[in-house]
Amino acid sequence: MMDKYIFEPTGFDYVNPKAKVVIVGITPGNSQLKGVRTSLSPREVKRINAFAGGMRRNLINMLNHISVNKLLDIDSCSSLWEENFDKVDMTSLLIEATYELKKNGEKEMFKHPEKISKSDKLTKMLEEGFLKNCAKYENTVLYVACGPGVYDVLKRLQAEKKIEGLVVGIAHPSGANMGRIQCYLGKAEPKNQSYLWCIDRVNEAKELVTKLSPILMA
Repeated sequence: MMDKYIFEPTGFDYVNPKAKVVIVGITPGNSQLKGVRTSLSPREVKRINAFAGGMRRNLINMLNHISVNKLLDIDSCSSLWEENFDKVDMTSLLIEATYELKKNGEKEMFKHPEKISKSDKLTKMLEEGFLKNCAKYENTVLYVACGPGVYDVLKRLQAEKKIEGLVVGIAHPSGANMGRIQCYLGKAEPKNQSYLWCIDRVNEAKELVTKLSPILMA
């Protein structure tokens, strides 16, 4: 079956080799693509546009909740898009904006990480983009996976020794996912299995981040 995926360059070519925390999404979305074709440096393009829009606030709240701010010795993870941008890298499994072509010919933003391993085209993008960039990190890094799909892919890559570092999961920061985000933040009770995933991941993340402090802060 022919791969029905198309890519759009994002300008997110900058990689921070000094990063201690790497935040990983599925693919840059429409909010992240706004304003990328500018005269700004690649570093500034990523700083301004990565995880832009409403999801940034949700992401900051969840990162602070699992004490990533304390891990990095900063007041709040909001500064990771400002003066503390040098401590982080922000990326996606598919580093170019990826769309899936539907049967009616319309394109839809790709949102199913489990399909990556089933597609030669997507696997190539993962290997030649994300994994090549991961090899540039000089420190022991903490990968923060946005959502269960990204978490599963990162855990598989970790088990296959294709990435070095540790993996924690957060709820996907999309505004459409507020119920699970609130559950992750301890502000809502779990409603189903996907909500229970949030409970498991937040407990795992808090424990791991606490243990990591002596390593990353060295």
